[in-house]
Amino acid sequence: MRRILVGSTAFLTATATVLVLPVYAAPVPAPHPVAATTEELPMGSVEAPAAEADVQAGTTEPVDGLAGDAPVLTLQQLDVEEFSLVGVTWAPDPAVTDTLVQIRVRDADGSWGAWTELEVEEAQQSPDADAGAAPRGGTAPLWTGPSTGVEVELVTRAGAAPTDVQVDLVDPGDSAADAALETPAITDTADAATAMPPVYSRAQWGADEHIRTWDPQYAPTIKAATIHHTADSNAYSADDVPAIMRSIYRYHAVSRGWGDIGYNVIADRYGRLWEGRYGGLASTVVGAHAGGWNSGTFGVSMLGNYEQAEPPRVMLDAVADIIAWKFSLYGVDPRGTATMTGGGGTSKYPAGSTVTLPTVFAHRDVGYTACPGRYAYARMADVRARVAAQVDLSMSAIERRYAADAGLRSWLGAPVGSERSGNGFAWQEYEHGRLYWSAATGVRFVRGDVLAAWLAAGGPGVLGVPTTDEGPAGEWGAYQHFSKDASIYWTAETGAQVVRGGIRSRWLGLRAEWGLGFPRTGEVAVPGVPGAVVQEFVSGRVFWSPSTGAHPLRGGIGEAYTAGGGPARFGVPLGGEVTVRNGAATQEFSRGYSLVWTTSGVRLVAGGIREAWLARGGADGALGLPRGDEADTPSGGGRFSAFAGGTIVWSPTSGAVVLTGAIGRRWEAAGGLESSLGLPTGPQRATSGAPGQQVRFRSGAGIYQTTGASHAFLVRGGVGDLWTALGGPSGLGLPVTDETAFQNRAGVYQVFARGKVMWSATTGAHPVYGAIGAAYDKAGAEWSRLGLPTRGEYAVAGGTRADFQHGTITWNATTGAVTIRYR
Repeated sequence: MRRILVGSTAFLTATATVLVLPVYAAPVPAPHPVAATTEELPMGSVEAPAAEADVQAGTTEPVDGLAGDAPVLTLQQLDVEEFSLVGVTWAPDPAVTDTLVQIRVRDADGSWGAWTELEVEEAQQSPDADAGAAPRGGTAPLWTGPSTGVEVELVTRAGAAPTDVQVDLVDPGDSAADAALETPAITDTADAATAMPPVYSRAQWGADEHIRTWDPQYAPTIKAATIHHTADSNAYSADDVPAIMRSIYRYHAVSRGWGDIGYNVIADRYGRLWEGRYGGLASTVVGAHAGGWNSGTFGVSMLGNYEQAEPPRVMLDAVADIIAWKFSLYGVDPRGTATMTGGGGTSKYPAGSTVTLPTVFAHRDVGYTACPGRYAYARMADVRARVAAQVDLSMSAIERRYAADAGLRSWLGAPVGSERSGNGFAWQEYEHGRLYWSAATGVRFVRGDVLAAWLAAGGPGVLGVPTTDEGPAGEWGAYQHFSKDASIYWTAETGAQVVRGGIRSRWLGLRAEWGLGFPRTGEVAVPGVPGAVVQEFVSGRVFWSPSTGAHPLRGGIGEAYTAGGGPARFGVPLGGEVTVRNGAATQEFSRGYSLVWTTSGVRLVAGGIREAWLARGGADGALGLPRGDEADTPSGGGRFSAFAGGTIVWSPTSGAVVLTGAIGRRWEAAGGLESSLGLPTGPQRATSGAPGQQVRFRSGAGIYQTTGASHAFLVRGGVGDLWTALGGPSGLGLPVTDETAFQNRAGVYQVFARGKVMWSATTGAHPVYGAIGAAYDKAGAEWSRLGLPTRGEYAVAGGTRADFQHGTITWNATTGAVTIRYR
């Protein structure tokens, strides 16, 4: 080692060269995802406080306009994990309109701070946003710095009192990278006439993407910018900001249930910009920052509370610079106005209101809030002026887009002719495509096969102007949306196909290319169904008609539909597939058919049988899934379908008869359609004279079930004829057994609720009941010396008598005595 050093020194001396060796610097900690955590402290409500909460009269420190004895929900917690941000949330309720929340915290040294009022956060997620959780009402979060205790007071000044109140204490986690951030990672995400100010990325502030449950939604264009403040502490350091970002993210995404941070961009008091909501700064991603006005607006929030202090000049400049860049991308005039439709939720305007606003407006202009604070609101004109100074409006929006985007210029080539105008839009042709502009959509390009298909379908007059640029679809395709409820999707295999109207809406609702796949064709008329159209997709079809709306058809049911005759036989779908028991699926069609997919195949249910099946709950009812297709009855004259829970038999005279439950099981046991019972003569109906149900058959037989009984019994032949002649259920009552053969096979008997009928070939059928029947049974019935009955009861002097093969039984009406005589 020493020889190497000596040699090096000699070399330097000989060459007379001074070599400066590099100074070693430790590597800068790299940003990484940091998992923030939340401790939830339940408070309940004034009416039902949580176990650790209480209700007191008045706030600890007087509040202007609040009665001294107003009921105040309170909570003090000292045994908590260290936290740095606090917020209060409650169950969503539009009737909660004026709630005061104030807190104080104990710092890491054990000292309590002053009471601070938390501003109720009037931002709101869009109603159609899917964040994977129910949103909650609540306050803006407050950065406290490291804290070890919290005290909260909540009181309702007007409107409904919040319920399910909870305090959320957020620990942002630690990262050495927070104090070692270098240059912002986002310096240019799109070519624009105005330079993009540098922005620190989500990755740089340590966003944990695992808690982001919201899938980005995109507006057709950007029309305006909304300015906010976070209503947070102003006493933060530059190194605190990444942790504050993580805390707000955690509170918005999890505590408020928005699935992500609400703002698109946040500016700190040092003039730095931070990426907020996921989805791309250059895009039209929809935020959750101004209830009812999230779509088409760019939400920029200033970190701090500017109801209490002046916003720093450097912060206002950063806000203006990012808005200027965004406006230059979408051709928005910072001196102009935007007419938008929105409102509802926490907005001061009702849902569906059309309002004209400055293109740079404050949250308080549309919501019941002080945001962005009185001091910041007073500087709105300064922000607009700085934005206007940077946005070049000397060129048309189309010219600005073309000039600013080198990639676009390479795709489109040189202009062909001059810019032209249509009905509410302008357009410019290029060698390889076109740019279109409208006030609602901004500037969009159309090119290639999509352009050809759009023009062939009627262009702007039929499909409207493009609302998006061409974008990627699926794994290998492209798409573009148009303003008249239309889209064009393209793949190399399918070409460019138009999807529009009701079919488009239904297809998009089925996850578009990820569901039914890309369109193979455009809409075509459905043969034999006036006004109906159908469109083919890679994995199915969607039918639409004025009376049924749009419904998909796919898989095994779709194959059976085509094989069975298609629309000429079945008509069009009345709805989509419905999943039923055992993983099966059913689908209804306009000409009176149901197709049922099961693991054993697709079954058809139609006509009167279908109506009866559906009336009893269909596949999820007592009958369950069909076991086969409808078929002719073996003896002719009818049709039937067998189901898991019974059978439906139809004939022109009886209509559809449902044989299920105890009656259906007895019918099956008797041989069903293969038996001698014949077809049913009518539907199952109530019995008269006794509570029960019955089904009668062409043979004269019937199956009867007493109400509440678990079994049904068959009555037929000579026994049945006599039972019916004696009044049936009104006479001997309903059967309690089936017909039973005598042990010697010489005849049969059947027991009813009030007696029995006994039959043999030699004696015929005769009833035995009442006191005489009881005496006969006591004597041994058919096994007695009396033998079988030969004549039913008849009147004699003083009573009644019944004759038997070898004697008589007489009943005395006066004494009730029964006399048996043998012969």
